[in-house]
Amino acid sequence: MGLDDDLIYHADILIFGIILIFTFASLPRAYARFSHRSEWSQGHLLRSMMVPFSSTKPRANLNFTLSHPEKSPFGDFDHGGSSITCAALPSQHRINLAHISDEKALPKVPNRDPTVSSIWHPIASMLRSRVHDNYSVNQVLLMLAYITIIFYVSFYKSDPFTDPHRAGFVITSQIPFVYALATKNNIIGMMVGVGYEKLNFLHRLVGRLMVIGANVHFIGYVYKWSLAGDIYQNLAKDFVRWGIVALVCLDLLGFCSTEYVRSKSYNLFIASHVVSLIIFLFAACYHEPACVPYVVAACVFYILDHIIRAVKTRVTTAKLRPLPELGITRVEVPSINAGWRAGQHVRLRVLSSSMGWWGWTEVHPFTIANVAETSEGMVLMCKKTGRWTGSLFSMAQSASYGENGMEVGRDVRVMVDGPYGGVGHTMMSNYSGAMFVVGGSGISFALSAVSDLVQAATDMKVIDIIWSIKDPSSLTPLLPLFATLVQKNSSTRVNVHVFYTRAISTTFDGMYLPQGVTILPGRPKLEMLLDAAITNTMAAGGSNGVFVGVCGPVSLATTTARVVKNSDVRLCTAVGGVKLHEETFGW
Repeated sequence: MGLDDDLIYHADILIFGIILIFTFASLPRAYARFSHRSEWSQGHLLRSMMVPFSSTKPRANLNFTLSHPEKSPFGDFDHGGSSITCAALPSQHRINLAHISDEKALPKVPNRDPTVSSIWHPIASMLRSRVHDNYSVNQVLLMLAYITIIFYVSFYKSDPFTDPHRAGFVITSQIPFVYALATKNNIIGMMVGVGYEKLNFLHRLVGRLMVIGANVHFIGYVYKWSLAGDIYQNLAKDFVRWGIVALVCLDLLGFCSTEYVRSKSYNLFIASHVVSLIIFLFAACYHEPACVPYVVAACVFYILDHIIRAVKTRVTTAKLRPLPELGITRVEVPSINAGWRAGQHVRLRVLSSSMGWWGWTEVHPFTIANVAETSEGMVLMCKKTGRWTGSLFSMAQSASYGENGMEVGRDVRVMVDGPYGGVGHTMMSNYSGAMFVVGGSGISFALSAVSDLVQAATDMKVIDIIWSIKDPSSLTPLLPLFATLVQKNSSTRVNVHVFYTRAISTTFDGMYLPQGVTILPGRPKLEMLLDAAITNTMAAGGSNGVFVGVCGPVSLATTTARVVKNSDVRLCTAVGGVKLHEETFGW
């Protein structure tokens, strides 16, 4: 027992030490972020605040309408591969940003936080490379380090067939880590400056190691008892039966956590987790009293997480509007208009019987699509991709109409939990250029980030939005907002490049596109677009680096990461480095 105690103790200290190393590495970015007084109140708690009409925040209204509803905004398409640009929208389409009256009152822009990607681009590019199952090199190295520690303490001077107790002791020591990594208000994520979704790969890894260890522990004792001829007597003991209950819970968690089960029945995945993780804790304590301290630690993380979730949850009324061109439900929450940072998401529950028998119990994450502290409130854009989002879209299509025949949307009670995730301690406004690569509903990430950057007092020179869609008609609802973003009364130049992949069989009369918006068939050539973004940033006098944000399917994130990795080292060094941030669907 003495060797087991020492090994487990030192293993946990080593794991905690690794967490501290990453915590210290994030301190410069944390300091750069929290040196802004506003950052102490943003990104933590959703709230409502009074916004004066003369606020310097952009007031782009996302009630997307056209002055010629009978016409599409697209004209005849030239399928020769050339870019399509047209005259600016008429004046009635324009949505002007509020002018800043006193430039001397603008806050001073701090120096950009130092990042590894800006200083050692080749090393950072190599660490971002995908090597297996869309895991990056740095993720694989971290997982290998964790596996090495667990395997070492499990097999050092121990044979699982003659000493099965060691395996059980090892998995017991991992209970606090697997529960801490599973929480939405993740204490480890807070320490290292990333969202809970970025650490989910470690949660899955530790969980799988626990499942393997628990089965090795049980099989080892069965083998030992079988040789001694007293297997039935031991299986009849109460503490052994509680151990079997704990093992069944872990095996059920492991099976229901597979990608197949998650994709086919997400409700089964959630239900099995909630039931099994609670029963497992009780069973572990009854099985072995030595588990109690570790279970208590896990309970502290779990209970604290749910208390914080309750504090961060708002029950309010939202308005649903359908955007048929995008296949998206626009959810407006006017009673919440502050408390989040660009790029963060919330977890949405719709409290309506129209969502189906169990639809009201489901919670789904959605990126906030607009900037905080505006009068319109929080906006979510929910892509219709499954049963739940399909029901939400159907509800939005049954919207009511006002006296003048204009659609006013459908009111529904919702539960909003957040905000979560985002870009961590990274301050996008401290970079000289930005490029956002998004696919489909991933445009929500770009809209909130770009709106925030345009209205902020920064030295941002160039912002490029690269949006991949299936059908060019998807651009229709967003034209007024793009007109707002690309207008020339801002010191930041914004360009929107839209790429569509579906063939167009018809032509459209009367195209109205804002100056600065282009549309092309095919997939974007990200290598050329990134080089152009870097070159344009340097040409505009920027030298504080380029921020590259990608939001969309895993394949899009993988392609973007490869492009950043293979980008010209001299260009990246000259511009001050390239910082890549990924938000992928389906975590």
